[in-house]
Amino acid sequence: MEITEITSRQNTTVMWAASLKEKKYREKHQAFLLEGTKLVNEAVVSHLPITHIFVAEGKKASVWDELPWEALTEREEVPRVYLLSDACFEKISTEKAFQGVVAVVKYLDFFKRIDKINSVELPSRALFLSSVRDPGNLGAIVRSAVAFGTEALILSADSADVYHPKVLRAAMGTLFKVSVFIVSDEIGFVRAFREKGRRFFAAELRENAVSLSAFSMCHDDVFVIGNEGHGISPELSAVCDGSVYIPIADGVESLNASVAASVLLWELYKKRGEAVGD
Repeated sequence: MEITEITSRQNTTVMWAASLKEKKYREKHQAFLLEGTKLVNEAVVSHLPITHIFVAEGKKASVWDELPWEALTEREEVPRVYLLSDACFEKISTEKAFQGVVAVVKYLDFFKRIDKINSVELPSRALFLSSVRDPGNLGAIVRSAVAFGTEALILSADSADVYHPKVLRAAMGTLFKVSVFIVSDEIGFVRAFREKGRRFFAAELRENAVSLSAFSMCHDDVFVIGNEGHGISPELSAVCDGSVYIPIADGVESLNASVAASVLLWELYKKRGEAVGD
């Protein structure tokens, strides 16, 4: 495998890779960064379209043997490999204390922007996220969703970018195991699938909301998780089948969005009889 050494921070390849830290350039080049041995190895195992691998000179001894070189060289398209000076690597790294390896990956075909709602087949195990804008929260939700058997995430277009480094880091590789639908017309999406028999329930405390402990759940119900600050919009809530709240102790206002999602997904997981001991 040919390895190119780079020492200049102004190198065009280094500057191009560094630009992918920003959403507008990720979208322009249809590529994103994965950082760290675990995430890069997970990308290889998941057969993601890796185009470049950058290794920091100062970390080479600790990361080089951890990378699956044999699997990479057997690919139809072998990634280009670069050994960067630490100063160069710092320019593309998304972490303060970097591990020493970054991969560039093409946008994934199982993450789709949905314009024609009727063209979508929604799996039975899905979760709807409306305006979840904190990348760390989104990544944590993805991790829980995959852990509890979710096959698809529906994200409103104003949610955090799924390719944001903090999302990828918090999801810990699970993002490569779930389909993602990004929708501009949330209300139209919910209405379309309710007409097909699916049930959507807003996770919120409001008048006539049902406690999760008293909720009659179906295995393919879709819970809707709202924005960390202002929750679910009244318009979206109005087109759902109802509202569900998680009972919590007095004196606590609410749960973090990722925690609430985990609780709801766990209940669905038990409903499907997949929890250990069921």
